[in-house]
Amino acid sequence: MHGDTLGKAEILTPRLRLRRFSMQDMSGFLLFAADADTMLRAGSKPVSTPAEAESELRRAADDPYAFAITLRETGEVMGKIKYQRDYCRYNTDSISIGYELSRRYRHNGYMTEALRAMVQNAFEVMNVEVVAISHFVGNEPSRKVIERAGFIFEGVMPCGFKRFDGEIFDNVCYSILRSEYDTGLISSVRRMR
Repeated sequence: MHGDTLGKAEILTPRLRLRRFSMQDMSGFLLFAADADTMLRAGSKPVSTPAEAESELRRAADDPYAFAITLRETGEVMGKIKYQRDYCRYNTDSISIGYELSRRYRHNGYMTEALRAMVQNAFEVMNVEVVAISHFVGNEPSRKVIERAGFIFEGVMPCGFKRFDGEIFDNVCYSILRSEYDTGLISSVRRMR
């Protein structure tokens, strides 16, 4: 993955604070990590025992690319967003983004806001050339978030993702190139200052 810099340890938006996870985040973490609908849409296994929850939260806390999505006003943990390896590109300076958001916080624009901030950080601080993202065919809520955040549709990759339970999905792929970001061709990517 991108080795030059991880970017910021904390990213602020008008309503959100993206920060590293800590083991004190368990109650908020469980709101999304134990929810089958949320996790299956992201391709992840929902936690079902206290030991699994602790292990997954520790993994998130130890991952320098993972951020807790929190409300600035209250500090409530709403979800997770992270940079990950872009497996669709070879030998390019690219990164992919994945996310999970608790049901109770959906339909408020929080994920679009978090995603735009991660895109800005990837280009302006981490200095990548491509930011990629994908969702399973049929995941309309993610499609809407991704398109609102300014990503450009690339195509559908048949059999693009094998989930933990063995089910295989077609993956809908999107990206934003540095040239698009720098020239403002992606009008919905707003620089948050």
